[in-house]
Amino acid sequence: MEHFKISPSPRFGNDALADRAGAIRERLTSALRIVEQVTSVPTSLLPDQPVAEKDIRAILNFRRARAQYFDGELFADPAWDMLLELYAARLGQLRISVGALCAGAAVPATTALRWIATLESKGLVERKADPMDGRRFHLSLSDCGLEAMANYFRSDPARKSFT
Repeated sequence: MEHFKISPSPRFGNDALADRAGAIRERLTSALRIVEQVTSVPTSLLPDQPVAEKDIRAILNFRRARAQYFDGELFADPAWDMLLELYAARLGQLRISVGALCAGAAVPATTALRWIATLESKGLVERKADPMDGRRFHLSLSDCGLEAMANYFRSDPARKSFT
């Protein structure tokens, strides 16, 4: 991002003007990130998705509610939770960072990263660098992963609510 030199204004002084310029720069950076996110998210390759993002989010919430009644270790299934998160993100045309996916899996980061690597090696997930922040990566379902998730939810509609 190009930075402009702002000359002091007698009305506001150096500090006030610098503060305003910084605030404007932050807003512009935020706006550019939003535009970049919206324009770089791939649209669905399968126009007839069998479920909507809200359906997948409901499944995830239902799965997470089990922890209120049972020991969470009984249901440790980070790979499936990650696939559900990525499917919901794809349906909602959202991007999800590696860190957000790790947090969403509700397992230690090392376990989540190991499962991400497994999903990548099986061709279900793709990792792409964030063009706005070289330190961050975003994950998405690959075309193969998207097709597998869609076919799974097409296979038995009753399964959608209780997976």
